[in-house]
Parts: sequence; C-alpha cells; structure tokens
Amino acid sequence: MTRAHVRIRALGERAIATLETWRLLTKLRCCPGRATAIMQAILALHHIEIPTYGS
Repeated sequence: MTRAHVRIRALGERAIATLETWRLLTKLRCCPGRATAIMQAILALHHIEIPTYGS
C-alpha cells in the first residue's frame, strides 16, 4: 500500500471508531442514503467540538 492510501484508510478507520461511540447510531433505522448524511453531520459536529483529525 502507498502512504497516501494508508493515510486515507487511517482517517476512515478513526472516523468509524468515533461514530461507534455515538449510541444514536445503534437505533438508526433508515435508508443508507439518509444514514450517510446523518453520519456526515455527526462527524462534522464532532470535528467542530473536538478538532483531532486532519493536519
């Protein structure tokens, strides 16, 4: 794997780990498209509150 691929994959894995801590997602029952939008919004709010990713 290239470094760029590893870097992107690490960000994705950290994002999933973060989302797993949100209990709301365990009760989420909707279509995948709507679930994706909800997860993106949660991550955006999380990044505003706790800016630990990127740089």
